[in-house]
Amino acid sequence: MNLVYQDPASQAATDEMQIAGVSLSFSKPLDAALLPPSFQPFLTHTGPADLICTVGGLKPDDAIARMRVAPDDPWVFKRSAEGFEVLRRNRAGHALWRITGPDPFESATVLWHPELFTKSYGWFERTLGQGIGLVLLTLRLLTHRGFILHATAAEVGGAGILCAGVSGRGKSTLARLLDGAGVTVLSDERPVVRQWPLPGTGAEPSPPAFRVHGSPWPSSANMYRNAQAPLRRIYFIEHGSENRITPLDPAAALRRLIPVTMVPWQAPALLDSLLETIEALVTGIPCAVFSFRPDPDAVTAIRDDLAQEAPCSASR
Repeated sequence: MNLVYQDPASQAATDEMQIAGVSLSFSKPLDAALLPPSFQPFLTHTGPADLICTVGGLKPDDAIARMRVAPDDPWVFKRSAEGFEVLRRNRAGHALWRITGPDPFESATVLWHPELFTKSYGWFERTLGQGIGLVLLTLRLLTHRGFILHATAAEVGGAGILCAGVSGRGKSTLARLLDGAGVTVLSDERPVVRQWPLPGTGAEPSPPAFRVHGSPWPSSANMYRNAQAPLRRIYFIEHGSENRITPLDPAAALRRLIPVTMVPWQAPALLDSLLETIEALVTGIPCAVFSFRPDPDAVTAIRDDLAQEAPCSASR
């Protein structure tokens, strides 16, 4: 029995969603009821999209079932003159799905294993909350000065902040503290950063400016919002005995940012395209290490830092 597509005729259906100003337009209608709940706000557009990716295929492909088994290679990312290719395998090394598209990534073809895809996911809509959705957005943004990263993102008095860190550094804890203090949390795990305006438009400021956007991929705090804010600070968070903010120079910030950026760094072709954006980000936005205690004073330290003319020097 094939459960990959449910008949959307009697249920709410959608063929488009908008994340961080990127419209993902699907060639077949999706059943909105089968999407993860966090995607619902992103089915309502908050403004015109400036980037579009048309997603087609969306069906089983016998050729994927015949692909070589490679248990030690769960992900394959390729970039060539023909464009991009992303392949996902299961633990046994069998291909589950494949995404291909041109460079720049204005369209995508998504195909999957006739049997294993259904056993792993049940239906296509579920995969948008996992690998496929993240890959589509990552590749569309790659050549347009944007990326996804592991961080809590929030808007504090009109200023966007990123609190970045690998698992266990306290992103969800800090998201709950910010939310409890009345701060608008955009994402507790995977926000999107975009340079805006883009270089070459004639309107870009110096240093370059960035926006931080919410996304539909939350973590344990389950916080997500279809909104954006001008980015003013990047904090690399860690647990501490006191709340202390220590400034970082751009080189040190770059070394900390690369490990929390959701790009397959083992694929040099993808890394090269993004390094210029990351370097502009840490040069143009003040960065700091934020050691914090899990108490309300952590939010106060952030507010104090944002209020200072010389940023990233608060402690409490």
